[in-house]
Amino acid sequence: MATLAVITVNVHDMDQAVVFYTEHLGFGVRDAAAAPAYVELESQGPLLLLQQCERPAKADYPDGACVLLNLAIDDVEAELGRLRAIGADVLHDKPQICPVGRYIAVADPSGNVVELIEFTR
Repeated sequence: MATLAVITVNVHDMDQAVVFYTEHLGFGVRDAAAAPAYVELESQGPLLLLQQCERPAKADYPDGACVLLNLAIDDVEAELGRLRAIGADVLHDKPQICPVGRYIAVADPSGNVVELIEFTR
């Protein structure tokens, strides 16, 4: 079986992306020496890499096929309020129910969707 080693998020504006993933989602910058081509973020899992691309995404979330970045959080209600307060592009009015708990989704400045999940199991 292959090992998940790197998650690459293509972003059309590296400066906006770094602000979103650090200030909004709480990741740290591990290495920005190759910016704006790419920036490595600190993660407790696989390497999270922001990579420069030409255009923003046009995700058809939640109906279209796509790969989602899912982050575990402790309190979905608190996170929803925090993200709204800082002006993040929150895609749900209230937490959504899923088999493992509750979640909300937020779009990054390039249109990539990140789901934040409060696990109840």
